[in-house]
Amino acid sequence: METIILHSTPLKDFRDIIGSIVEEKLQQFRPAETPQTNANGEYLTRKEVCDLLKISLSTLHYYSKDGTLQSYRIGGRILYKSVEVQNSVQSILSTKYKHGRVQ
Repeated sequence: METIILHSTPLKDFRDIIGSIVEEKLQQFRPAETPQTNANGEYLTRKEVCDLLKISLSTLHYYSKDGTLQSYRIGGRILYKSVEVQNSVQSILSTKYKHGRVQ
């Protein structure tokens, strides 16, 4: 059996308590923070770029072939500079909807 306890709490304190509980619960639904890129030449793998841009490997291949993203072959691996990936996001978004248009 549940016990009900009545307590007089000022409205301001009650709002603070409820607000902190709601904030704590909402933390579960916030997306994970994207890793911060730096300008020191950090390289990303194909999978990391796909996860960052939320695209498939075939779309990444297409972007590399048409020059939207510059890829580098280093030690038998295909890598992308994180700074260039971040700078290319705007051009990718602008070309995304141009493919179906007649110009």
